[in-house]
Amino acid sequence: MADPLDAFPDVTDESDRDLVARHQRAVREFPDLSVADLVYDYRTQFHEDPLVERDESAFYLSVRSHVWTEFADWMDLSDDELAQLKAAHARQFEASVGRSADYDALVLAKDE
Repeated sequence: MADPLDAFPDVTDESDRDLVARHQRAVREFPDLSVADLVYDYRTQFHEDPLVERDESAFYLSVRSHVWTEFADWMDLSDDELAQLKAAHARQFEASVGRSADYDALVLAKDE
């Protein structure tokens, strides 16, 4: 299994990398769901398909703010931590995709 931080080469600040790693571990710990399953759920449950791009290391999604609110609640993130995490995802999304997300960027490292 690949290191989830492999999908975040452009996030270099150690504090950001620690927070991103915590988030990616939380995603991988969803009961009965792989990362690909979670992306599939988002793609079928949302009004607009949030998947913008994918590569060998990650899925790049543009999601509505409620997705991040749910992560913040689940991970017990402070407002500052949530803002820091979202900014790290936005930077990596833009570096990988070549543009910013239409909504909130979410980069999910593949777990296979």
